[in-house]
Amino acid sequence: MQQGLCSLGDHVADPTTGQRTSQETRHAEIMQYLGSAEPLGFDTVVAGEHHFSDFIMSVPQIYLAWLSGQTTNLRLATGVTLLPHHDPVRLAEDFSTLDVVSSGRAEMWVGKGVEPYVYKHFGQDPTRAADMQTEGLDLLTKLWTEENLNWEGEFRPPLNNVTLEPRPVQRPHPPVFVSCGSLESVDVPARLGLNLVMTVLAFDLDQLQPMVERYHAGWEAAGHTHKPKITLLAHVHVAPTSQEARDHLRKYQFDFQRWVFAKRFGMKSEDVQLPPRITDLGEPHNVIACGSPQEVTDKIGHLIELSGCDRFIYQGDYGGQPWPLVHRSLEMYAKEVLPVIKEMDA
Repeated sequence: MQQGLCSLGDHVADPTTGQRTSQETRHAEIMQYLGSAEPLGFDTVVAGEHHFSDFIMSVPQIYLAWLSGQTTNLRLATGVTLLPHHDPVRLAEDFSTLDVVSSGRAEMWVGKGVEPYVYKHFGQDPTRAADMQTEGLDLLTKLWTEENLNWEGEFRPPLNNVTLEPRPVQRPHPPVFVSCGSLESVDVPARLGLNLVMTVLAFDLDQLQPMVERYHAGWEAAGHTHKPKITLLAHVHVAPTSQEARDHLRKYQFDFQRWVFAKRFGMKSEDVQLPPRITDLGEPHNVIACGSPQEVTDKIGHLIELSGCDRFIYQGDYGGQPWPLVHRSLEMYAKEVLPVIKEMDA
């Protein structure tokens, strides 16, 4: 079982003090956090992408390129690349270059994003996001695998006899994971033969297994001969006791999630009613791995069993949490949970 470490780079105030660090400090914390992944035993690092918000990571490729020079074996992934906002040609060049300079460790995770207003700022129609993403995925894989490419689509000018340079190291191309949060959304990666990534905060836990089953059924129906890969991401907080972990997240998780939901649905934070999957910490239907090392191990084991994933991603630096507690959780996880999870089978 592979494991990864994710930061989406939110930059919000500590809700208990109202204090917010500078952007320079927050970026330094992110680099310290992600830079600890390989020494602590993680296999993958994941950097997010957002625009025009208090998520302050907008170009994850830069973070990953820096990390490629600091590490030896770490997989370098985006969580996620907002494909509809970009020219697939430029993205193909970016990630092919990252793959070359990292000796074949680049991954692209793609998604449509959860902030519809961003499409307006890019001059795009959010109702066409799925179509833009599907076309972009098709072009990306062709650019990486074909030479002298002739291509025509709806959302960018046609290509005539184009060969992408540099060519990626990984064959047939760097792994592509498509972020999915509903039953219907898994159909596209299944049909295209692409990998699946799911963030369990996005849906109720009873939807996890049906999504995976539908993905596998679609994969088989498409007749792919290579093996699908599934990655699962969850928020994690580890403390010496379960009560301490829950008391901590009640301060930092709920306000943060109201802020995220408000951005997603265009409403005021105070009007957001969070679903029980987030608020019922410690309950079986809760999607957050929160508690003592043993409780976190049990929760992640259950998530792995439901999803059949072959990689689990830890996300723990969010919501304005005090940096010493972010690191305490990460170090406890690396010491007491990560070795156990590594031994698990999907």
